[in-house]
Amino acid sequence: MSKKIFVVEDDVDLSEAIQMILQGEGYTAVASFDKNSIKGVILHMPDMVLVDNKLKDGFGSELCATIKKHPLTSHIPVIMISGYADIADIAKACGADAWLSKPFELTELIRVVAHHLKHAA
Repeated sequence: MSKKIFVVEDDVDLSEAIQMILQGEGYTAVASFDKNSIKGVILHMPDMVLVDNKLKDGFGSELCATIKKHPLTSHIPVIMISGYADIADIAKACGADAWLSKPFELTELIRVVAHHLKHAA
């Protein structure tokens, strides 16, 4: 059974590109577009969440903190993605397991996802 990754990115083109990359690597990718995606995370119970920090309705760091505090989802690895220069600090503050700066290399995305899925197993 393939690992399921929940992608929270409000840029539809980037979301679709990330989903295609992940699916090409054998993962199942499910998309959401807003920070209120905790319901979707609980519904889908993914193996990982990729979340952009800047969303149209708020910040992905808020979703990350909610995921990490919720008893049903606190074990799920969260990777933050952002163009913010201080994404490392933001990711650490909200409890993210890792972060990627935009623009990121596809190989780096694949490497970070694979690494954290392997360690979450």
